[in-house]
Amino acid sequence: MKNSGKSLKSPAAERGQQAEGLLVDIFEQAGWRVERQPKHQKPELDMIVRDSNGVIYAVEVKAAVEGRADRLIPLFSQAVLQSQHGASKNAVPLAVVAAPKISRGAAERILKFAAQYAPDAAAGVIDFEGLRLFRGPHLETLNAEAPKSSLSPKSRRVSGHLFSDLNQWMLKVLLAPEVPEKLLSAPREQYRNASQLAEAAEVSMMSSFRLVQQLRNEGYLSESDSYLNLVRREDLFRRWQASAMRSVKEIPLRYLLKGDPRVQLRKIFDSGRSCLALFAAAKALKLGFVEGVPPYIYVERIRPADLASFKNLRQCEPREAPDLILRQAPAPESVFRGMVSANGLAACDVLQVWLDVSSHPSRGREQADLIRRKVLGKIIEGKR
Repeated sequence: MKNSGKSLKSPAAERGQQAEGLLVDIFEQAGWRVERQPKHQKPELDMIVRDSNGVIYAVEVKAAVEGRADRLIPLFSQAVLQSQHGASKNAVPLAVVAAPKISRGAAERILKFAAQYAPDAAAGVIDFEGLRLFRGPHLETLNAEAPKSSLSPKSRRVSGHLFSDLNQWMLKVLLAPEVPEKLLSAPREQYRNASQLAEAAEVSMMSSFRLVQQLRNEGYLSESDSYLNLVRREDLFRRWQASAMRSVKEIPLRYLLKGDPRVQLRKIFDSGRSCLALFAAAKALKLGFVEGVPPYIYVERIRPADLASFKNLRQCEPREAPDLILRQAPAPESVFRGMVSANGLAACDVLQVWLDVSSHPSRGREQADLIRRKVLGKIIEGKR
């Protein structure tokens, strides 16, 4: 998928890069050896792939904005010609077409066209939601159906945001080896590709691939390291911090009956996914700086039914000082997957605390600066 002079930031170029990167991931995950931009080959060839049995394919990938067969068949024809022209004598041409979403029927029409008009070439159809259909020796083992998703189209668009919920969690996983274990709960390895990251973070391969591709497109991944290493971190963290400056649903509450605060908090935590947040979490992590702010508690959602389950709490009257503030987690997967146990209570991880307090009016900037100075400085600056 060669660049035809358009900016790498154009949607067509990004779509092409995504398709090529996805195909690399598919082959590598299946144990094939992939050589991108192969030497001594024709310039129109995207990659050479080899399996352990000595099968070699010369691959050309084309991507379309729509998954309609009438849009993909002309691209497939072009890919066949380029793969045939670029293939060496011991390599079989493999033409692959891709789109954000392709129906099974459209994919089968493309493979039928391939069998009729390009019988000497192998063929593949992939989409960005998980569909994989291949025809050719040793390729059928790569086939997979797209997983059924309950997400609406609107939700799928939001997931492409660099700081979506799962993306924030995966960023924490990438940074975890540099963060003390007591301050962030996450696997601590180095990952060579999106597949390894997806497995470690327990997310779908497509979620991981989209993040890796976006980080690469925006220059936040090292081009020289053999593993996924974040660079330009000052800018990345600045944007991450800015993305957290949004309104969050929260409710001030008072206890009906006073008692041991830790016992009271445990009852809230036992009711579902919840943890100490903001300044209370900072204090639990022994990074506290601000006093006199009622404890913030993250919960997965705030609904009347959820509030009714807290028997010893009531909403504050106007101008009444709260005993605690219930706050709906803006990124529940990132918040609750990364939380740690601090003195027997669940608390947000240090990255989450830094993000959340940064814009808080009660000396939040000073609290964030303290966390950066004590823990995150070298991480943000990229110093090991």
